[in-house]
Amino acid sequence: MLTEVTNELIATARNHLATEEQLNAAAQAFLGEAVDSTKSDAEGALKSLCRHFDLDDPERGAFLALVCGVLVERGADPAVITEPLINRLSSLLKAAGELATAAEARLPAIVETSDSSDPFEIARGEVEETMPEQAIAWSALDRFWHPAIAVFSRSTAAREAALSLRDSAGKISQYHAAGHWISLILTVLDQEPILVIEPETSLGIVGRISGIVDNFQLNTLLMDAFPQASADLPRRVSRDAADVARGEGPQQTEESLTSVWNLYHWQAIRADRTLPSADQMDSSDEFWIWNEGVPADIALFEGYRVVLLGPPSYPRSWQSQRMFEGLPANLQCERVLTPAEIDEWLQRMAAAQATPLE
Repeated sequence: MLTEVTNELIATARNHLATEEQLNAAAQAFLGEAVDSTKSDAEGALKSLCRHFDLDDPERGAFLALVCGVLVERGADPAVITEPLINRLSSLLKAAGELATAAEARLPAIVETSDSSDPFEIARGEVEETMPEQAIAWSALDRFWHPAIAVFSRSTAAREAALSLRDSAGKISQYHAAGHWISLILTVLDQEPILVIEPETSLGIVGRISGIVDNFQLNTLLMDAFPQASADLPRRVSRDAADVARGEGPQQTEESLTSVWNLYHWQAIRADRTLPSADQMDSSDEFWIWNEGVPADIALFEGYRVVLLGPPSYPRSWQSQRMFEGLPANLQCERVLTPAEIDEWLQRMAAAQATPLE
């Protein structure tokens, strides 16, 4: 029965003498039994396991979290483990941040005396000898971030509840995969108002975006959803690629996509309600919306993330894929704007730039 293998897994994790092989065997027995269990039984098992995320040995707690993440990926309710997972991540990220800060303080001396390609790892190795708890937390995060992504991918409520983790994850994001991936998924916007206008064609939409991780994905969904001047024009992006971006298909395919636009922030609009040509802007221009960025970086205007579409200056291509396999995404077009509405929006944007900020 699932209860028996759950208790056995917990007992093994709590046994300091249990080997990694014994722990893996207990996990396999648990997961094998969980395959045929009811949803209620599986979620009961999750409730039991998540009570032990804060074991004295963080590595063992992380192992139990990893097992729970597998069940979430199989369809178990992520809400069951959200609170204990966030609580444990909070303490681990804080400790890991302390280690990173101490290592960063040693970087200047190491850079000066070493030709290592990764001076931070040298610094971390030196300081962790005097910071054992922080070093253990750093190691435990190698396992803990995987179930975190499983939960945050499948639950908007969990992402919202975890926003307090974003700063602490960001402090180690350039050094640790846990910091990188957790801070990235917590930048994802949900039900965020968006305004998209193509000044050259007087086409535009207002809508909402959810679950979009980066602007490659946003660009793909825009090419799929944005209206065209004629119904006879071919699709800008294949249905398969749009499904991948929305999370309705595989995480990636071999298909290569090429943007049909340059994407601009609203501040790029000129007084005559046109966008500058590509040769009037350089590669460092602050008005570009870079595909490598995230929707949260897109400038707000009157409560909307605004994207202005202009002709491409050169081909920009990327693979059909999405960053997180279990995170669905959506660009919901609520209304197509009339040419008069578009002109009014562009006029207000141009006027706002001419008005000095107080």
